[in-house]
Amino acid sequence: MPTSTWRSVQRKAGTDTIYGVALSPDGKRLATASWDSLVKLWDVAQGRVEHTLAGHEGRVYTVRFHPDGQRLASGGTDTSVRLWDANTGQELWNRSGHSSLVYSVDFQPQGELLASASEDGTICLWTVDSGELVRTIEGHPQYVQGVVFTPDGERLISGSRDSTAAIWEVATGAELARFDVINNGINSAQINADGTRLLLSNVDGSVGLWDLNSLAMIREMEGHTYPAWSAIFSPDGKLIASGSADKTIVLWDAATGTELSRLTGHGMDVYSVAFSPDGRWLYSGGVDKTIRVWGLDVTDAEWQPVSAAWQVAEAESRIEEEAALALAEQQRQQSASAPKLWGRLFGGKR
Repeated sequence: MPTSTWRSVQRKAGTDTIYGVALSPDGKRLATASWDSLVKLWDVAQGRVEHTLAGHEGRVYTVRFHPDGQRLASGGTDTSVRLWDANTGQELWNRSGHSSLVYSVDFQPQGELLASASEDGTICLWTVDSGELVRTIEGHPQYVQGVVFTPDGERLISGSRDSTAAIWEVATGAELARFDVINNGINSAQINADGTRLLLSNVDGSVGLWDLNSLAMIREMEGHTYPAWSAIFSPDGKLIASGSADKTIVLWDAATGTELSRLTGHGMDVYSVAFSPDGRWLYSGGVDKTIRVWGLDVTDAEWQPVSAAWQVAEAESRIEEEAALALAEQQRQQSASAPKLWGRLFGGKR
């Protein structure tokens, strides 16, 4: 397991908080959901935006790629769930089945259904191709902030601020099981690749690892001093990464729960983390409006070109931003001087 220092390159991601990050199945694209109502698609190798997806009316909280990598879904404060073409940025459909904001979306591994979870306590199931509402699942009295399909696509797991996680049968919407998370609101839910473990990030800063067969907690990992907003497994299931309001990302040994590394660099809350499909890279986004790409500090042929590209992209954006600010200041000064010029020419105020 890695125990050495991880290093990162940051990329200014936009004008507002980055709430969600997601990688395409091939790892070539990064999607970000932000509070400026935009979804952005980034070329990972270059650290540059390919498409800006505009349409949401309000903050975008969640984004997820379809298993085919050609489409992605998003949800936010406008209560809508939207499906986009990842190649063109075109909106494919826009539906509203919730009465409040959408916190989380997830695709069925087989790619036929999309689940969305809302502040209104409900989960909606949608057909991916047509956007038809299949059913609405009710049962949580408070926010549902995490929703995830099991690998076989037959069950759905939800995590709520009501301090419970529930398991639902996809075919019928029936509740199969529910377990208490010890009076602790849940912020996110994820399942490992073989469907045996459930990971929950919690309001008190803990990260809980659960056995999905026995529904028993295996361990609780405590290391964050503020809420853990998200927690994910690495693709091989050996690592867990959690992002927190304490501005850090913690890497845990999934087998023992030992803290391996604490990643610092974000200036404010880390809302979302995502591993690349090969597990070599970790991406994070948060309130400081930046994306960071992290790599293990070892000899890595890919690290230099990837980090250099992100650094160049960031430097060029900074130059463009400074030029825009300078132009705006010049225009402001010209505008401020205009009345004085009028007075000098015509002997008084206009």
